[in-house]
Amino acid sequence: MIARRSLLAAPALLPGLAAAQSWPNGPVRLVVPFAPGGAADTLGRFSAAALGAATGGSFLVENRTGAGGNVGLEQVARSAPDGQTFAVVAAAATINQTLHRNLPFDLLRDFAPTVVIAMVPNVLSVHPSTPVRNAKEFLDWAMAKAGGISFGSAGIGTHPHLSMEVLLRRAGAQGTHVPFRGSAPAVTELIAGRIDAVLENLPPQSAFIREGRLRALGISSREPHPDFPDIPPLSRELGWPDFEPTAWQALMAPAGTQPAIVERVAAIIATALREEANAARIRSLGAIPSGMGPAEFRPFVAAEVARWAEVVRATGATAG
Repeated sequence: MIARRSLLAAPALLPGLAAAQSWPNGPVRLVVPFAPGGAADTLGRFSAAALGAATGGSFLVENRTGAGGNVGLEQVARSAPDGQTFAVVAAAATINQTLHRNLPFDLLRDFAPTVVIAMVPNVLSVHPSTPVRNAKEFLDWAMAKAGGISFGSAGIGTHPHLSMEVLLRRAGAQGTHVPFRGSAPAVTELIAGRIDAVLENLPPQSAFIREGRLRALGISSREPHPDFPDIPPLSRELGWPDFEPTAWQALMAPAGTQPAIVERVAAIIATALREEANAARIRSLGAIPSGMGPAEFRPFVAAEVARWAEVVRATGATAG
């Protein structure tokens, strides 16, 4: 009976398998909803190269900026689900789902989660002159400081902004958010001593941590970053096993794209990430290679949207 059911189901699978085997059918666009040069752009170009090498097809990175990434994602959401268009999606998209009113797409409805390229941990850092040496001392200092601390981020409602809000609120500490137009200006102001702290992505901080111009107190990933083994995980330092506000970069296709194509893309990227030269390159950016495929990625995205929706509501953060 099992064999008969398998045989009956096989014809339904054939169109999808045939589509995956003949894919790509022409140039494939990887839409990066941010400007060239950042983590999304770099990992998008890595993915394009890996997919091109594995299939012999043409994969073109297209930067479509605007509205915190929403312009590019809307374009992909409205694209034909034919396997010829993918989006490079950042963790910020799960925040934007609640942060922006009247968003012209729904991340859970309009996209097919494909593969997580890399996790991008946030690092809690202070100026080296600050009288704290670890995350616990930092929170004690924040609670004792009159008026609380000042902290910078890449902007209102960004992953680093809300990650710090969660950290401070959970500890019962106060903080004044100072938004900037990007991560680099926030880090620059911290180095200059004009704000007290950041809980920003590792990549824009990495060089300054190595040079001793920033003091890193903890990292948001579950384990230390291989290239920064001396930065302890915040979850371990604080005794909060569920505290892991780590950003990520991934590929998603328009909803309705053949599952066999989605699976093939995920397998190609996961294989590329297992090559040590590629993994080392991604680690050098301050990221951690992932390769999480569709089966895990779908519930992960849903959980992320729900988690950040709660934080957005609690903080009253709004886009603008």
